[in-house]
Amino acid sequence: MSLYTAADGLLGTHVTWGEVEEQMQKALDTSAKFGDGKTVTNISDMKGFMSRIALVEPRWVGASDDEELPEKFIVKISSQLPFIEMTKLMDFNAEEFWDDAKLKGMGDMTRMLHNREVSTYKILMREKHPRIPFTKIYALKPFDDENTLKAYIISEYIPDLHHIGMHESIPAEDLLPIVHAIAAFSAIGMKLSEEETKYARGADFLDIVFGQFMDEKTITKTEELMRAAFPAEYSEKVEKMRKINRDYYLNPKMLPNFKKTCDFFGYKPVLTHSDLWSSNFLCTRDGEKVTLKAIIDYQTVTVTTPAQDVGRLFAACLSTKDRREKVDFLLEEYYKTFVEELDGMEVPYTLQNLKDSYQVYFPLMSSMVLPGIAPMLEHAHVSEEYREAMKEVAMAKMVGLLEDVITTHESSIQKFPKYFEL
Repeated sequence: MSLYTAADGLLGTHVTWGEVEEQMQKALDTSAKFGDGKTVTNISDMKGFMSRIALVEPRWVGASDDEELPEKFIVKISSQLPFIEMTKLMDFNAEEFWDDAKLKGMGDMTRMLHNREVSTYKILMREKHPRIPFTKIYALKPFDDENTLKAYIISEYIPDLHHIGMHESIPAEDLLPIVHAIAAFSAIGMKLSEEETKYARGADFLDIVFGQFMDEKTITKTEELMRAAFPAEYSEKVEKMRKINRDYYLNPKMLPNFKKTCDFFGYKPVLTHSDLWSSNFLCTRDGEKVTLKAIIDYQTVTVTTPAQDVGRLFAACLSTKDRREKVDFLLEEYYKTFVEELDGMEVPYTLQNLKDSYQVYFPLMSSMVLPGIAPMLEHAHVSEEYREAMKEVAMAKMVGLLEDVITTHESSIQKFPKYFEL
């Protein structure tokens, strides 16, 4: 039995109805049971690749009159199945891509990342920081030596959410609550002991990306996707980005360079979320206005450079116009919030450190976003009318990222030549 084989539990996982029912009874202090009409719906589509996200409607029976039990809740179940499905969506040859060694390594990583998220939620639940919105947690089930197949997080269901696709952007002013939240999260990390943040050390986000996914086969396939996505007039720029990606991902000396960003610029690493893109935000939308309800998916929490967070966030979520015009303002807001939250503690880096680190990280973070925009839109469960309307929006975002990767990378080589010495 493994995390990459389908089972007879919820959504093909190993987690059963009985286990979820028992956990919710404990959390809610109730003897009520799930009814015969209980349902589970897979809402994972385009929202992450390390878990099945189950929307459960329990249809409670046997509840007392004074009990207020949730009509719906979310069960996030760690599994390798979604990532295998994603490789098919991206038109990878799944049988060739997933050999036995990679499947085993992915399983070990999935377990480690799930347990990181569990540890992070325990911190968030204890701190209850007003700047960091997160979903109410009913139950946390980690992996351990005796339990290698069943791990999950049960949380509240928030209605009327709007899923922001990779092709879309979040207005800079609406991104501010996220910027403030992740700065506050890093500041919390500064106040924790080394033992309390031990879970977030060791393998970090870049180890995971480089070690598990970015081999020659994956890079070659990514290049095919890029060439297919752009019109012919962008072929020269696509080839420039292709070369940059190969320098980043396939040169064995480049990963250590990125991992030593803090050392290079002379500051201490901080606690980061590390996977800030639109699917990890729960938001509502009213016209163009986006309102943050919660930040989720703390699987890749790492002690590293803050550029990991701001680089990924701005590459994934800002429009080209906002990124080019407002990135300094957003970085300054992040830094100001971080310093305020430290409340007199020593600040581990300067604003200039943050801006310089962002500059060298931005192309790397963009290369993790750009190749997926067109395929994700193509396979999204939306109407053809919407898909066609969004193609122009997606292309504008892709062109902006493509151009900014090239110009930022070339500027960084001139400004920080020793950083890119290979």
